[in-house]
Amino acid sequence: MRSFTTLGFLALSVVCITWGCNRQQSPQTSDSTAPAAQPSNVSRNKNDYPVFPNADSGADASVSADMGGKGFTGAGWQTNTDFDLIGDPRAVKGGVLRDALPDFPGTLRIVGPESNSAFNYGVTSMVYETLLGIDTNTLDYIPSLATHWQISSDQMTYRFRINPNARFSNGMPVTADDVVATFDFFMDKTVQAPMYQLTFSKLERPVAESKYIVRVKAKELNWRNLLYFSGEPILSASVLKNVKGDTYLKDYNFKVIPGSGPYTIREEDVEKGKSISVRRRKDYWAEKARANVGMANFDELRFVVVRDEKLWFEMFKKGELDYYFPVTAREWVQDTDFENVRRGVVQKRKVFNDTPVGTTEIVMNMREEPFNDIRVRKAFTFLVDRRKMIEKIAYNEYTEMNSYFPGSVYENPNNPRNTYDPQLALKLLAEAGWEDRDSQGRLVKNGRPLTVELLYAYKSWDPHLTIYQEDLRKVGITLNLRLVTPETQAQLESQHRFQMEFGSYGGLLFPNPETEFDSKLADQLNNNNISGFKNAKADELFRQYDKMFSVEDRIRTIREVDGIIANEYPYALLWYPPFTRILYWDKFGTPPGHWSRTGDFFGDQGGPGLLQMWWIDANKQAKLEQAMRDTSKKLEVGPVDDRYWLEWDKQHAVK
Repeated sequence: MRSFTTLGFLALSVVCITWGCNRQQSPQTSDSTAPAAQPSNVSRNKNDYPVFPNADSGADASVSADMGGKGFTGAGWQTNTDFDLIGDPRAVKGGVLRDALPDFPGTLRIVGPESNSAFNYGVTSMVYETLLGIDTNTLDYIPSLATHWQISSDQMTYRFRINPNARFSNGMPVTADDVVATFDFFMDKTVQAPMYQLTFSKLERPVAESKYIVRVKAKELNWRNLLYFSGEPILSASVLKNVKGDTYLKDYNFKVIPGSGPYTIREEDVEKGKSISVRRRKDYWAEKARANVGMANFDELRFVVVRDEKLWFEMFKKGELDYYFPVTAREWVQDTDFENVRRGVVQKRKVFNDTPVGTTEIVMNMREEPFNDIRVRKAFTFLVDRRKMIEKIAYNEYTEMNSYFPGSVYENPNNPRNTYDPQLALKLLAEAGWEDRDSQGRLVKNGRPLTVELLYAYKSWDPHLTIYQEDLRKVGITLNLRLVTPETQAQLESQHRFQMEFGSYGGLLFPNPETEFDSKLADQLNNNNISGFKNAKADELFRQYDKMFSVEDRIRTIREVDGIIANEYPYALLWYPPFTRILYWDKFGTPPGHWSRTGDFFGDQGGPGLLQMWWIDANKQAKLEQAMRDTSKKLEVGPVDDRYWLEWDKQHAVK
């Protein structure tokens, strides 16, 4: 599933209430457990870190080895004990990471209405774990809740052996019954999760063969069955037995069901509309497992809401926030060369890696006039002067986007380029019946002027959208810009109550276009088919794609799908940056490449990011505090561009 993302998590509001407003030019120190000094001579040998520490020590003695209990050998099963370290073993635990949200999340539920947010994918997901994980270097499966797995020769049946040591935050062991209960919960239509139900309807109900072994059989062949079933967040059956879909939507809007992951969100740490604190579990069952070495380091992730973008930046510069993502290219180019950057106390980076780019676009609601006419959609696309916006506003930082899978092997090179062309746009509009003009020069049809509304959530986009508004006005179209909160935009789009909207959506490591463009979702609420796209040929390709176990076949098919969608014009595609820009106070330890090869900074797309992988370096923090007391001192200024992962790709022949 794709997640709604912002182009940078904007800033904190109610900061004066929560922390108090001060004017000191210094980063605040942690009020949580202080991190220990970084250990010396840390081993980077993966074999020094067990994949299954204290194997089976928590096993139920009544369960035999053959049924997955103590002494289970794994003979005849698959596992992966050869993967490299993902986190950095130099990392230490402790401290608080102070972060920002542009608006309070619509919900903390991981499924159902308004759950499809970057916060839930990046943060709430840290409360839960899945049966298998993904090695972000190789994209191979690795153990998580399950130590081993089996795939039948016909690719239709999957078995998983759950780690007997796995525990939920409420102390209950993770068992096969939890997997079954979670599946039943997600398939409950009252949860209002049509994307999940579309995906998991391809599977039969799982069967608990024993306390530690669960089996699931596919109804139809699909290479993603294993990917999605093994990637399902597992919830506690002991809680779910008292929670049905309607109860969940009512009582768990800002309360989380216990998970087995390294973090938890307590009810008392959620101040609705203002702040959320996410706390590291001190009793996390898998902390010493190789997959988790150097991960989940901060004792607390603190999020406070500020809706004013300028205030966000000013708070960062005062040291009240730990990092900042410049919202616009202008801000990056013009406003980030301040004294603390030149002194090295604030580091400035462009991080290049292989995270799925996703799309930035103007979505058109194809369900109603005028955008139920492809000629109108094409015209509105040809009236977006992307080149002018990139040159005049974005300082040539961005690349024009012509694909729904940009910058990847899945991009169709033959997609239309959609160059700004007002005359072609007017010709198309005339063909659609918009050829007469009223006394004000506006295009009219049946006496009605062509007037549309565009939703957007961030004032920083005013310069781009006002250019678009003016270019539309020149040809006789009235565009009303409606600035709303991110929460309101998410609500309106999920309910199909919009004409146009500006959006940015994260990509997937393994494309699954049916969840965004399948015709069956077009008229259902609360899913990713925002535009109402319907195309029989695309639907047919989605079904064929499901059965393609060859990577080459899947690439070829997604390119064909990309071409079909691009030529239907549900979106006016805009641009993308081939990097992530960040400023941060120089008190952090960071892994090589700043975060994982396929991850974004927030960890909500292709892999773990800074929330999951960074740590407070006590030595750096001490030097930073000394430099802030003595403004004559300078710290090392690191290189702006971090191309570690691009170089890694070359060495490992990653395409």
